[in-house]
Amino acid sequence: MVGAGPAGLAAALTLQKESVTCAVIDYRRENVFKPGESLAPGANFILDKLGLHKIAASGFHNAYVGNNVVWGGTTPHQRYFLNEPYGNGLHLNRVVFENQLLETAVERKITLFLTYQIKEITETPDKILLECFSPSGDFTTIEADFILDCSGRAGIVAKKTGVKRTALDNLVSYHFMIKQPETVLKGMTYIESVADGWWYMAPVNDGKMVVNFMSDSDLHQVKSELLQDWLRQKIRQTQHFSALIPENAFDTLVHSGIKTASTSLLDVPGGNRWMAAGDALCSYDPLTSFGITNALTGGYAAAKAITGLLNGDGTAATDYLSKQMALFNKSVVMLQNQYRQEQRWADLPFWKRRH
Repeated sequence: MVGAGPAGLAAALTLQKESVTCAVIDYRRENVFKPGESLAPGANFILDKLGLHKIAASGFHNAYVGNNVVWGGTTPHQRYFLNEPYGNGLHLNRVVFENQLLETAVERKITLFLTYQIKEITETPDKILLECFSPSGDFTTIEADFILDCSGRAGIVAKKTGVKRTALDNLVSYHFMIKQPETVLKGMTYIESVADGWWYMAPVNDGKMVVNFMSDSDLHQVKSELLQDWLRQKIRQTQHFSALIPENAFDTLVHSGIKTASTSLLDVPGGNRWMAAGDALCSYDPLTSFGITNALTGGYAAAKAITGLLNGDGTAATDYLSKQMALFNKSVVMLQNQYRQEQRWADLPFWKRRH
């Protein structure tokens, strides 16, 4: 596996359970903030499959009980997960969650190369070779029968093999983390559409809250040093978020940044001895809430496909990729339907592109 995120570690845990020897390669930066903290109820199924059910009860994550949405009108609408077969979701402490996945991999004795980067990938008639190096200059060559690219949007293996990526939009997340105001209902994700995008807010562990403004990068030329002041101004323009986030919110700022959030996919999903999973294969608009769940389920499904390949099932990889592409295409249709429900600004660039 290339990538020690949710997809890569889900795949490694699955292969280990299938008695397939594997290793995870990732130049990992520890405790780096990542937006993407809402884990929908359906993810409980895959957490159980991976033997990770204890994560929900670890005390590091909060229950995700429903959504409070202002979309297509000015009135908030609440939807709770009361009838979900898998119960509530989770608002993750993302750094802790990924560390928990990694700790599980260590406990299960999966080989990890967490300080190595891939310099070269060479395919021979019966093997694929990965030439890797560490920050200290140490080199090692890893021989494998197959590579699974789980390196997220970076698509490291895909790039090394000359495969390009197509983005269907240029959505970005302007995000920040602050201490949670008392006005915010615990367990709820908040969404509010505005003229040039939409806002998203979720409470996370330790009394903090993650806030995202989702819009297209070409609509806002924001310098990083001016991001906080710009976000303050943008919040004041909202109808509901402005009441939820106090004026002094940025006095408790923990983090802020800008991150790509586009819907995208590889032009070619794999090769003779490699294929991609999770965001490395296709990335989803955060409005779908597919991100982390897809990474976990995609990693699991890819590992099952690799097991099938190694056991002589010649259609295992193509079956896996066909299902992943079918899910991606279905999500694009669902996304279009969701965006079309907001018609108040149909003639403005952000919404016109999505109608």
